[in-house]
Amino acid sequence: MSEIAEQTSLTKPLSIEEAKERIRGKFNLIIDEDDPVMLCVLLEQAFHSERENQFKGQMIELTNMIEKSSNQCVDAVNESLSLLKDEALKGSLENTLAVISQKAKENDRVVQNIRSHGRAMWAATSLIWLAVIALFFILK
Repeated sequence: MSEIAEQTSLTKPLSIEEAKERIRGKFNLIIDEDDPVMLCVLLEQAFHSERENQFKGQMIELTNMIEKSSNQCVDAVNESLSLLKDEALKGSLENTLAVISQKAKENDRVVQNIRSHGRAMWAATSLIWLAVIALFFILK
C-alpha cells in the first residue's frame, strides 16, 4: 500500500453487533436489530461504503495522474539527455536544464495537488461523521 493510502486509510464501518454492544455497555440498554436507533448504524455503513468507493476511484485517478506525470518526466529526461549529447558539443546546456527544471516544478504541483486532495478527503469524511452523529442525536 502506498504512503498516501496509508495516511488516508479509512476505518471499518460499525457493525450492528458492535453498535448493540456499545449501547448496551454505555447505556445499559438491550435493543434488537429492528430498533429505529439501528438506522443510524445502517446509515453509517452506507456512508462508509460510499466514501470507500469514492476513495478508491480517486486513488485510481491520482495513480493515473502520477503515472502520466512520471511518464512525461521520463520522456523529458530522455529528450533532455538526447539534446544534452548534441548540446554538450555545442556548449549550450541551458535549454536542457530549463526543461528539467520545468518538469520538476510540474511534479511539485502534482504533489501539492495530492496533498490538497488528501485534506479535502479528510474534511469530507469528517462532515459525514458529523452528519451521522447529528442524525443519531435527532433520532435519540
